[in-house]
Amino acid sequence: MKTKRLNLKTKLNLYILTVATIVYAIAIGYISFQLKKSTYKDSAKLATAYTREYRNKVQDDLNQIMVSTQTLSNILGDHNNYSPKDRDKFYNDLLVNWLKNNESYLSVGLSWEKKAFDEKYDKRNGRIRTVYYRKNNILQSTSETLEENNLYLNSEYYKIRDLNEETIVDPYFDDTTTDLAGILMTTVACPIQNKNGRFDGLLGVDISLETMKDIIADIHPFDGTASYIVGNNRLLVAHSDNSLIGKDFFLNLQSESTSFRSGFEETLRNKNYEFEYVNSKDKKKYFVSFAPISIGNIAKKWMIGIEVPVDVIMADAKSVFRNALYVGIIGLLVLYFLIYFISNKISKPIIEGVEFAKSISSGNLEARLEIRQNDETGELAESLSAMAEKLKIIIAEVIQSSNKIADSSLDLARFAEQLSEGSDTQASSAEEISASMEEMVTGIQQNTQNAQETKNIAQLAVKGIREGNEYTQTLATSINDIAERVSIIGDISRQTNLLALNAAVEAARAGEHGKGFAVVAAEVRKLAERSQQATKEIDELSSNGVKLANRTKIKLTEIIPNIEKTAILVQQIAIASLEQKTGAYQVSEAIQQLNIITQQNAEFSSTFFRNSEDLALQAENLKMLIAYFSVDREKSLKVRE
Repeated sequence: MKTKRLNLKTKLNLYILTVATIVYAIAIGYISFQLKKSTYKDSAKLATAYTREYRNKVQDDLNQIMVSTQTLSNILGDHNNYSPKDRDKFYNDLLVNWLKNNESYLSVGLSWEKKAFDEKYDKRNGRIRTVYYRKNNILQSTSETLEENNLYLNSEYYKIRDLNEETIVDPYFDDTTTDLAGILMTTVACPIQNKNGRFDGLLGVDISLETMKDIIADIHPFDGTASYIVGNNRLLVAHSDNSLIGKDFFLNLQSESTSFRSGFEETLRNKNYEFEYVNSKDKKKYFVSFAPISIGNIAKKWMIGIEVPVDVIMADAKSVFRNALYVGIIGLLVLYFLIYFISNKISKPIIEGVEFAKSISSGNLEARLEIRQNDETGELAESLSAMAEKLKIIIAEVIQSSNKIADSSLDLARFAEQLSEGSDTQASSAEEISASMEEMVTGIQQNTQNAQETKNIAQLAVKGIREGNEYTQTLATSINDIAERVSIIGDISRQTNLLALNAAVEAARAGEHGKGFAVVAAEVRKLAERSQQATKEIDELSSNGVKLANRTKIKLTEIIPNIEKTAILVQQIAIASLEQKTGAYQVSEAIQQLNIITQQNAEFSSTFFRNSEDLALQAENLKMLIAYFSVDREKSLKVRE
């Protein structure tokens, strides 16, 4: 299946716009991220700064009260320098003026230990208490003497007496002064000490915490901000939600109480603390900043806190991001238009070049490309035109060369065919000669074997004849010996015959008694005669045998040189046959090698012939392919020249 291709214009628009969009998106995203980060950081710093600013304001107000109280307590510490009458009047006037000059004070109180005025007083808890307060803008006072038992008591007064140092009382509702009942307040108290540092009494200022609400109300860095002041005993001294004032700070906290408890504990250690949490009610994220409130050298710490919704903090950043996004979209649209216009300017000459290349690829080498630009596109157009001109010249030369190749390939095919036929004939003749040589080598080899065997037989014959000659000589000697022995037998036979005759004579003489002996003598004589006759025959035969043996010896003596000469000649024939066999074998091998080479030449000739035919076919195909191009060959060759 053919894949659909995008044109250059589309690709330029697609790729450049895609890259531009990605870069734009990354840039806007990065700027937005940095903006959000910076905004959050700045907002967190602002909330923290508000926390510390109002912490300092509350802290300064309380510290002023503490300093004022410490100053008066130091004055009261010189009570031994006054007479009881002057002392009471002076101290009462001092307290009244102090209350008049500080309208924010609810009341001022002075308590004296009885033993401070009476050295003989021996009870633990006797004291005199005087309180000045306002009621309907009129100063009121109350005084009482307390005679409490000697037990150790744990009210705030006795705790301060035991510590013998200034303090601020945790927020509380007054239950001793009827006219002040129901008011959430705190007390700044300083011990009255004599010159030896002994606790002689206590000076205290009651402050309504209602004034803290005004301070908290001023803390409004962002919409939805919640601010509060928490006492050391966790009671809410002030809160932007008035309904929570006087309640335990942790009662309204749920899953987020862990972070608040950690922050509260760190703040009590006089440390600033910031954190984030998700409110379990509205599911919003808040940034919280805590700061400790320190009063003089008092160990007790109060805490001021500010909670700011994170989405409110980030509202400006989101607005800026939206504006940046809108500007980015407008910028992208403008960029898209510019890129589209530029891509048209870039792609137009390239498209014309593509059309020119298509004309060239379709075989129209007479096509023209008219682009006049002083840039890379113009250089490309010039290069394509030069390429087309060069291609026309090359094609013209290729046409001319292909015609020559076609003619030469036809002649080459004819020569190859003749060479192939001659090689086949030569191969056939070489095979026949090789076969004849193989037969001749086989015959020579057989003749060599026969000559060798003949030589061996001749040598054996010479040896046998020599042995026969020796046997003949031995036989002749034996026959002579037999003849001699036969002559002896003949002599014996003659003697026997004579003896037989004598015996017959003697038998005749003996008469009757000699008849039997005469018969024996007669038989012996017969035997002697027969022996003589046989001896004669043997002698004749022996004479003939000796003659034949001598003749045989002479013949054998004459034959032996000829047989020996025959053996020598046969041996020479065998040697010549071996040499002829070696030469014939070498000739046969040479003919075999020639046959192989001839056959290879025949195969090469056949292959050469086939290749010549293929070359002729390819030349025809080349001419057909080149015919695809429309070229004025003569004009192109003239341009070439």
